[in-house]
Amino acid sequence: MSLPEFPFDGISLESFATAFRAGRLRSRDVTQAILARIDALQPRLAAYSYIDHEGALTRASAMDAMQAAGIDLGPLMGVPIALKDLYSVRGMPTNAGSRVDVSDLVPPQGPFVTALERAGCVILGKTVTTEFAMGGINLTHRLPWNPCDPKTARMTGGSSHGSAVAMAAQMAAITFGSDTGGSVRWPAALCGVVGYKTSPGHWPVEGVFPLSKSMDSLGVFTRSAADAAFVEAAMRGEDSASPPPIDRLVLGVPTEHYFDNIDSDVPASFDDASARLRSRGARLVPISVPESREHDVLFAHMLPAEWLAFFGRERFAANKKDMDPVVQARASIGLDVSADQYLRLERRRVELVALMRERMRAVDAWITPTVVVVPGPAADYDTVDKAAAWNKLNTQNTRPGNMFSQCGVSLPIHHLCGTLPVGLQLCCAPGEDRHLLEVARAVEEVVGLAPAPEMREFVSSAAR
Repeated sequence: MSLPEFPFDGISLESFATAFRAGRLRSRDVTQAILARIDALQPRLAAYSYIDHEGALTRASAMDAMQAAGIDLGPLMGVPIALKDLYSVRGMPTNAGSRVDVSDLVPPQGPFVTALERAGCVILGKTVTTEFAMGGINLTHRLPWNPCDPKTARMTGGSSHGSAVAMAAQMAAITFGSDTGGSVRWPAALCGVVGYKTSPGHWPVEGVFPLSKSMDSLGVFTRSAADAAFVEAAMRGEDSASPPPIDRLVLGVPTEHYFDNIDSDVPASFDDASARLRSRGARLVPISVPESREHDVLFAHMLPAEWLAFFGRERFAANKKDMDPVVQARASIGLDVSADQYLRLERRRVELVALMRERMRAVDAWITPTVVVVPGPAADYDTVDKAAAWNKLNTQNTRPGNMFSQCGVSLPIHHLCGTLPVGLQLCCAPGEDRHLLEVARAVEEVVGLAPAPEMREFVSSAAR
């Protein structure tokens, strides 16, 4: 079996929008090519939980007909996308990555998916999530294969790992996920793509199966920061702004926490990126963020308590035997969280959001490694304890952003010094999403784009 070419190779989302509106590209042709690519790669990569071939092609044909009739739905019209299996979409199943029947808990389609439909997006299907988006690995569910290595099954991050893998393997033009403790930025870093986490409330979470009412936010995976900025601007109904001159940027580098436990493969790429930014005139200044370490206690107790409040303690007790053991262990912690303890943690979280908002006034963004390790072999994490330790280590640098209600983006930088994926994380204060993406575009122009992985071997190995 040959691998169909990715129709967006060398074409930005903005370029596609221009060509589609001019009638030089057809959505059905592009969608058909991507569906063929999905069919070729899915047996090995397992990025999708549901693929809507017929619906996607019908929708794409409708977009072509509307374009030919002079109807313009906006810059995302005709673009094939995929959504994490937490997003409710009319006519598609939503299982939240679980074998447990949660049909009565699934919310109706929400305003964000409706906005994507009104914008003319073509929904290809649903991407795999860890069960209930709780962590980065399940022991009883198949892990999507990281496209960075055709020979060894490597960790993909979580919980939006299906969306990250689909984006890295070019099985969609855009993919969407959710981020509660790093679940967009973390898999983006481990799979070598761009992952943008919005500020809480920037994109509405209604219609998305919840994990934490206080820290859930939506996000998107793209091939470039420019594409991420294009998507965000399109959802606002505006043009994306130009990146600022790099020599006007002040970037804070935290002096605590974010470089703890760091793998030897990560600093080389981060230091190279930092040196390139300095050489172009950006000011990198040390900042103190000791409060970042508070994420460990807060996440260990608030998140499972909030999830149980939604899911129900009786339902959990009745169904936990059918859940992945990693989910069982993590959710069970919430059973012992008292109301007083929860309220103390929530008050502290609100205090930290205000503190970080004030502290970030002195910089345009702060930069850190997204994840302190490169993706290791999945076979190394085959017990609940190993999975829990890996989850804690990998989210060390992303969880604080959720605790502080920041917006954030991960840019791939492994092409500077290494082979296995490494991410550069940029964070801005809550509500500064447009500025964050402007800064990310400026940084990307300096560090360059990471090349897409070669995928032909994945097809041949699946065929064998």
